[in-house]
Amino acid sequence: MVKAMRRTEHTIARVVTLIGLVASCFYLFWRALFLAGTDLWLSIPVLLVEMSGFVGGALLVWALWPHLARQSSPAESVVSAVDVLVRVHHQGEHELRATLMALRAVANVSDIIIVDISARPSIASIAAEFQHMYAVTDAGDCSGVATGVGAVRTPRFLLLDAGDVPTTDIVSRLTRAFVDERVAVVQGLGVSFATDSIEHGPHGRHDLTFERGALNPALGARGCAVWTGSGSLVAVDALREALADSLVSATLLEIHWAVTAELMSAGWRIAAPSDVAVLAHRVEHSGTAVHADRRARVRAARRLVARGRTSYSARQRLAIWAWCVRPLSGLRRAAFIGVLVCAIYSGSIAFSAPLWLMLAAWLPGFVATSVGLCLLSGWRLRPGDRARWSLASMGPAGAQFGVGLISAITAICLVLVVRGLSDQFTHALGRMPRESLEGLIAVALWTLALSLDVLHLLARRTRKRRTARVASLLPAVFGERSAKIVDLTAHGAGLLSQTALARGQRALLVSTITTASGVTEIRVPCVVGSVTAIDTDSWRLGVMFGEVNNALANALSEFCTVEPMWERLGVMPETSVTEARRMEYVQESDDAFVGRGMLRFLSIVALVGAVVSSVSGNFDATRSSTRLLIWSVIALAGLIGGSLLLGLARPRAIAHSANALPSNSGSSFSPDLAIK
Repeated sequence: MVKAMRRTEHTIARVVTLIGLVASCFYLFWRALFLAGTDLWLSIPVLLVEMSGFVGGALLVWALWPHLARQSSPAESVVSAVDVLVRVHHQGEHELRATLMALRAVANVSDIIIVDISARPSIASIAAEFQHMYAVTDAGDCSGVATGVGAVRTPRFLLLDAGDVPTTDIVSRLTRAFVDERVAVVQGLGVSFATDSIEHGPHGRHDLTFERGALNPALGARGCAVWTGSGSLVAVDALREALADSLVSATLLEIHWAVTAELMSAGWRIAAPSDVAVLAHRVEHSGTAVHADRRARVRAARRLVARGRTSYSARQRLAIWAWCVRPLSGLRRAAFIGVLVCAIYSGSIAFSAPLWLMLAAWLPGFVATSVGLCLLSGWRLRPGDRARWSLASMGPAGAQFGVGLISAITAICLVLVVRGLSDQFTHALGRMPRESLEGLIAVALWTLALSLDVLHLLARRTRKRRTARVASLLPAVFGERSAKIVDLTAHGAGLLSQTALARGQRALLVSTITTASGVTEIRVPCVVGSVTAIDTDSWRLGVMFGEVNNALANALSEFCTVEPMWERLGVMPETSVTEARRMEYVQESDDAFVGRGMLRFLSIVALVGAVVSSVSGNFDATRSSTRLLIWSVIALAGLIGGSLLLGLARPRAIAHSANALPSNSGSSFSPDLAIK
């Protein structure tokens, strides 16, 4: 019954999407026929922007069209042991320890090879501690793939990035796809259980949830998935052939996408099973690392689209284009903002469509296509996600994170102010019909609000989280006084004490933690970092660990990272995903970029400019007062949402399972995990 219901929902999604595509086709056909009589310098670019958006949406519809029913488990076959490549780039030592601790319980693992791109002595010492092979990449191998392939000794290998936590059965689950001898790579389904980081959008959705959980599995159903890296099982012989024609000096992400193209052109298939999540991805909080990843996606997508391979089949080419829609959407968004600013400044109208056409074609096409994509993706692609991604990915490749978006915000704000001053006082800019001007202003304000939300300037979080702290009630002794450890991380702990200590005071923390590996004693010097009075006779102390020995470091990684992820993945023995230990992300000072206050000021001034422009000239007092009231409400909402709530709102992030992604237990985890 459940499977039938899912198939019915997918059929409804197809019908809705087709309605949207047909309506959009009719609207674009009308637009192309009635270009005469418009300002061609503006109407043609607008039409091209609209057509590119339609083509991108159609490619995503094609990619998501197959119905991905939950796969039935085939009969168990003999699974050979494989080598594991653990790749370390900018991750911390505790993240590498977490991955290595998780691999101790993974079945069918032969040798573990640590490929160090960063060439840090601390990583080499951890490899020696765990008695694993250690390899440092040379200057020509920025991705570590070529170095790792030269070190493996099994026909297939499992690739993991440091900080990612695999399930204990990841090898056996991914091996099933190799029943097809044409398969070269099996990309496992990975999930992110954090809800607040620089990679998360509204409602705690990770930016890459759509690609990981919907788009790549759908392409994998056709054998045309993209090799994204961590959590994949790779055939060595096929990879060596592809590496010979790939750019070894490219970045980590670019080499994966380039190898994908080479494998496809050679006739290999890439699978991406979607039935079970086999990996918990680490959370990235470095703005520099995220920006580098997004820029690499744009460069890699441009190269994939520009390749003139004649050996691609039509299905493979469509799959590559569909995968590149989102990475290249920033170019379309930049063009959209450019023509919007030009239209408001010049007073020109790109087109003048009758009301019936907008209601019968444009509106159904816009809404139905967006809703249809959401339904086809299982709501992993929500309304507004494509716009937010395109706004965030604008800008030159070498610029600082957010520079392109900041430039767009500044341009919109300035043109709204100039238009308002012209309409009310100077009349220097060209006049345009009131309805058209109000429509352009509404689009500009919508774009401005969405841009501010992407930059986290509206009332969302004002802090970032560096690592997860796990709730606990461990008895402890801090100094000479008894205490309780109420939360624990790999770097420090939160204590509940009946004695107040001064910040900066040093003391010895003594306790024990129990993990699947055994009981480990905590005996570590700490420094008091924060003191908060709870009531008259109890205080909350935040302490930072001093030097931690290897045994304790491993136990902390297991307790704070590995086991919580296993609980959420549903593979922790004798536990349920509904009983996962509570987690919260440690609050750190915000990395506020320079000019945040200026952008708020410009946004408010832009709203004032929109008010001034909306009430200028040629209208009676009643209509003018009505428009003034409407725009004043918008300005007031922008002022409150963009300024006042920034100082008041301190939302607490909680970590929980991704809503629509499956776990090994067949259920999802969504209890309130907030730490009071």
